[in-house]
Amino acid sequence: MADKALEIIDLLDELRNNNLYVHNDELIGVSFNNEALKDRPVYIVETLATINALVKKGTMMLYGGHGGGKTTLSKYLGQMFLGKTSDEIEQAILRGHPQLTEEKILGSLNLEQLMGQKKIRDGNIEVQWNDFVKSQWKIIDEVNRLSPYAQNILLSLLAEGIVKYQNQSYPVGNFTVFATMNPPDEGNFNLPMPFMDRFALALPVTMPDYLSMQTIGKKDKLNNKSTFDFKLHNSDLDSIQDNIQDSIEYEPEAEEFINNIIADYRLCVRLNKEASEDLTVDNGLCTNGGECRYFVEGQICHKTRNPLSVRVKEDLYRYGRAFAWLLGYEKVSSIHIKTIAPYLIWHRSNLSKKFLKENIKSKFEDKDFSVNSELEGTKAIINQIHSRFKNRYENFIQSFNNALKSKLSAAEFTELISKSTEVEDDLLITMELLPELQKLEEYYEKMFDYKNMIDDTDDITKLNEISSFLKREYKIRNRQLLANKVENKIRRLKAEKYPRIKIEIKIEEATKILESDFLKPLFSPVYGDDLNFEYSIGRKIALSKSSHEFILETKPTRVKLFCFYQGPENSIKKELLKIGTETV
Repeated sequence: MADKALEIIDLLDELRNNNLYVHNDELIGVSFNNEALKDRPVYIVETLATINALVKKGTMMLYGGHGGGKTTLSKYLGQMFLGKTSDEIEQAILRGHPQLTEEKILGSLNLEQLMGQKKIRDGNIEVQWNDFVKSQWKIIDEVNRLSPYAQNILLSLLAEGIVKYQNQSYPVGNFTVFATMNPPDEGNFNLPMPFMDRFALALPVTMPDYLSMQTIGKKDKLNNKSTFDFKLHNSDLDSIQDNIQDSIEYEPEAEEFINNIIADYRLCVRLNKEASEDLTVDNGLCTNGGECRYFVEGQICHKTRNPLSVRVKEDLYRYGRAFAWLLGYEKVSSIHIKTIAPYLIWHRSNLSKKFLKENIKSKFEDKDFSVNSELEGTKAIINQIHSRFKNRYENFIQSFNNALKSKLSAAEFTELISKSTEVEDDLLITMELLPELQKLEEYYEKMFDYKNMIDDTDDITKLNEISSFLKREYKIRNRQLLANKVENKIRRLKAEKYPRIKIEIKIEEATKILESDFLKPLFSPVYGDDLNFEYSIGRKIALSKSSHEFILETKPTRVKLFCFYQGPENSIKKELLKIGTETV
């Protein structure tokens, strides 16, 4: 799929070279992991808009002045990824207006049935859904001109993936949404936090810079559009999205960095931010009853007014994979998360007014002029979290995770508690890690004994007994980790009783793997321990749902597909032998 990412970049460059879209601001600190693109900048606007298309149910808001190219870019990307014409994209655009009705957003009742000219089925007049509802590529132009009533209608679509009208519902399936938003005027409405939270990405888009202005208007866009081939070849957007989801892994430190971001936005030594409406960091939370000792420059807690939603964490995972994939990496690193996190957070949080004012003032003094104070404040917070993260991860979090899995010796566990107790300036350690370790302390020796019992036996009967005992160990708070360890070992032992067979799959039958109810579930790593199933295309490669694309894109004359199966005689083995031949 690396070739597919390169093809996407080539199309973006073609847009740029033909002056169909030009914006030169860059994402600093990241680069392409591809020799052919080593000197290419990672442009902010097109990169973030592209990764919004690379995740399922991607949602992005583009905010900026009139004529900045927000809608234009959204339309071009729809042509690129779905192969639609400009007219097809245009017809599915929902244009914001204060008087927009439910019918204009969703659809209307069948006029022929209303007039009795067509038979009514199932007692309900048929709803003729609008192109906006049916289209996979959805553009909402000037979203802040939608009334609160219209916003609520869209909230159902964004939150549930379903729209309802006249007692009928329409599941919209997979979609990509771009919403544009112009500066406030008399025809605008406020967008509440629950609505904004449904947009994963938000990006303030500035007007093109002076260099870009040198080329704008010198070529006829309409003529260029007629000759430019927008479409990606030999692939569909759903399959690309599936590949990214299944093939791009996370480095452990990147996963923990996401957890650290969520924790630092949430933690407060005085109250739960999510449960407090009247007392905030802006009206006395940090100073009432004496100044809080964490109310100092190096802390995050007094700069964030509210915690981040669970959706933010989910989106960081999804968009992190898409970002790494587009840049040519096989794994997501903490640098990738650090780079895109501000654009997934700034519009879904509220920062301290005092902090925002001080942050912008310092930027003015440094002649570092900002696009948006909330975004710049969020960047500063993410940078601060990342700066502290390395020490946390190496000295505490890795050991904490090992303690949860009973991988530390008793002496190492005691040392970790002692070291955590000495920390005074880190809320994550003092409020989250240390209390959990102290709860584990009484039962850690028992947890460690259970781990050793599991490791030391290959007797399935004994392992089942251990599993039964664990169900009643209520005081071991993380007993499910031990239970999973038992279950995985039992699966492996059962599989090892059977001979390992090699099956060569006929290339012309390869797609049947994805059509089979028995074989399709195998394309998931969770089955690795159970069935010891793997396959190779010229070489062994990782098991994943999306690898069928590799098969289809490779010349059949050069490809051999093998499955190595180890397990009982069952429907899965029979299905494999139907489309392949057992070899010696």
